[in-house]
This record gives sequence, C-alpha cells and structure tokens, in this order.
Amino acid sequence: MCQRQLESEVLMTQLTEEHFELHDRNKDAMLQRNKLKYLEDRISVLEKSLSALNKVVGELQQAEYERDINAK
Repeated sequence: MCQRQLESEVLMTQLTEEHFELHDRNKDAMLQRNKLKYLEDRISVLEKSLSALNKVVGELQQAEYERDINAK
C-alpha cells in the first residue's frame, strides 16, 4: 500500500468513529426528549385528574351544605 492510501484509511476510520459517536449522542438526545415528553404527558393527565377530583369534591361539599341548610 502506498502512504496516501494508508492515510486515507486512517482518516476513514476516524470519520467512522466520529460518526458513531455523533450517532450515539443524537440517539441519547432523542431518548431524553422522549422521556421528557412522556413525563410531561403524565403530568398533564395527573393535572386533569386532580381537577376532576376537585370538581367532584366541590359538588359534594355544595350538596352537603345545601342539605344542612334544608335540615334546619
């Protein structure tokens, strides 16, 4: 092999390693974004559930208050 071909192969190896490192970083970033999106979605569901529960509790308290007033 000539010197130029050896240098070219070494350069290709370096580019390939850099490519895989970049690919791994991009994959990790994508996974982190997906985790964050999942957690944000779960928080949203929990907020909606809490809101619905607060509404039901408020309605029950209102019904109890009205029942107490009518009992007097």
